[in-house]
Amino acid sequence: MNENVHYGDRTVNMQVKSLSDNEIQSLLRKYGVRPSKKLGQSFLKSRAVARDIVAAADVTKDDTVLEIGGGLGILTEEIAHRAGHVHVIELEAGLARALRDLLREHENVTIVEGDALVVALPETTKVVSNLPYSISSEITFRLLREHTFNQAVLMYQKEFALRLRADPGTQDYSRLTINIGYQAEVDSLMEVPATMFFPMPEVDSVVVRMKRRTQGPRAKRDDVFHWMVTGLYSYPNKTLRKALRIWFRNIGVEKSLAEEIVRSCLGHLKGDDRLRNISIEDLVVLADSILGSIEEGNIPDPGGLRSERVS
Repeated sequence: MNENVHYGDRTVNMQVKSLSDNEIQSLLRKYGVRPSKKLGQSFLKSRAVARDIVAAADVTKDDTVLEIGGGLGILTEEIAHRAGHVHVIELEAGLARALRDLLREHENVTIVEGDALVVALPETTKVVSNLPYSISSEITFRLLREHTFNQAVLMYQKEFALRLRADPGTQDYSRLTINIGYQAEVDSLMEVPATMFFPMPEVDSVVVRMKRRTQGPRAKRDDVFHWMVTGLYSYPNKTLRKALRIWFRNIGVEKSLAEEIVRSCLGHLKGDDRLRNISIEDLVVLADSILGSIEEGNIPDPGGLRSERVS
């Protein structure tokens, strides 16, 4: 079977054996699994794509790898060939049984049956996953918050991936972009067409590499930064001044304080800046100004509120 795999502006034609739709359907019937549209369940057919994902992650025998959503094990098998050990978290009981059977010859694979948003995450050096699309946001933030990976190579729906690494001033720039970009560096590796999956999803996918952000300014308090971003970017098309006034009203703060906050950020921000145009660096300045008002007692302290669950 010939497969066209896209790397940026390059298209590479590969001739490898992949699972057919009939083979996948047969396996799903055998293990009593019905793909759920609600959960975004589509199964990767292409061994070439799986191989390239693992190669992009530079997996070696020194690595312990976490995979979330093992499916029918095409990606898992490729990881197992290269890694010292791979831990796979799979929610679906039937798929967990399938993985145990299909990967029984690989002694370096541990199957964890459970919800990746709830179960304890094993300590690993890398994360390599075709993430369940229904939990893309929640699981990404959980990984950044609770895991110690040094590199993650992850597949997302194309639209979601575009939002992950959008530039200020573009339509895709959102609170997701900001909250991820504040914590991580994201690079697109390759586009995977919908035809590489069964059932075929409505959109293509993109594989990205994610590493923790080590450079650039940080807010004095991360919780204040994320709280502010969530509060303001509920109104992404408004100006900074208008969004501040609305947010302050919602949290019981005098909206007149918005003007004082704007003045304190002069040189970085103006009140008529559109939220979609404001860089992470300038949002850090804004967050520190808001922290100053919190310390003065003019704004309530979020008290460690979590705002990572964004869309």
